[in-house]
Amino acid sequence: MVTAQTTATTAAEEALARSTLYRFLSVAWCPPDDGLDELRTVPAVLTAVMAAAEGIGVVRGRELVESIATTLTASDPAGLRAEYRRLFGHQISRDCPLHETQYGAGHIFQQAQQLADIAGFYLAFGLEVAEGAGERVDHLSLELEFLHALAFRETHARLHAGEEEVSQLVEARQAFVRDHISRWVPAFSGLVAARNDGLYRALAHLTQAVITADAVSLGVTADGEAELTPPVSLDPEEETLPCGTDRCPLEPAL
Repeated sequence: MVTAQTTATTAAEEALARSTLYRFLSVAWCPPDDGLDELRTVPAVLTAVMAAAEGIGVVRGRELVESIATTLTASDPAGLRAEYRRLFGHQISRDCPLHETQYGAGHIFQQAQQLADIAGFYLAFGLEVAEGAGERVDHLSLELEFLHALAFRETHARLHAGEEEVSQLVEARQAFVRDHISRWVPAFSGLVAARNDGLYRALAHLTQAVITADAVSLGVTADGEAELTPPVSLDPEEETLPCGTDRCPLEPAL
């Protein structure tokens, strides 16, 4: 007989799987200096990611994670750094940007509104970009880090808090997936796949597959509607925006 506690435990395990995947992907989309090299030396992390991918029904999850693990093992740090720079540049790339507002937000005021909305999501849960991270709130790594934080909190809430807190977390995840990350990652994933046949193609496909699986579980369409538009800088002096250090972290807001 299935009990309420069994159901809660299963849901908590699924939330933890999402948390594991989103955390891994968040680190992976930072420059190699900021975390990817570390993942090369921690097979247990990749094993956990593989189990997590299977746990929430990610299409081709095991295949993609195995490909990532194999490529990481065979790659040298210098080569990974060079390939990252080639794909994403030192500034915001015009061809394959890692920033949401470069997709479908052609007007400077529309970009500003999107950035404010994303920051509002973070602040609603007591999070903000760490001082000195040197990155905008719409960087893919930060958006994935936010989803990791929501999933991690959901894990705890399903076991130790009431339904109201669980509902708040799920509704926030649904809104963020629907209004933000699922809108542009399909276009981003296609751009990466067209420019790389190794690690970053596999990462792009895995990111897309994880977001699609999450969207399906939330009843959200994740086929993407935003296409790459010519980049518009909000401030010419801020065009050089490195991913930052310490894994592009979100930290508790003061």
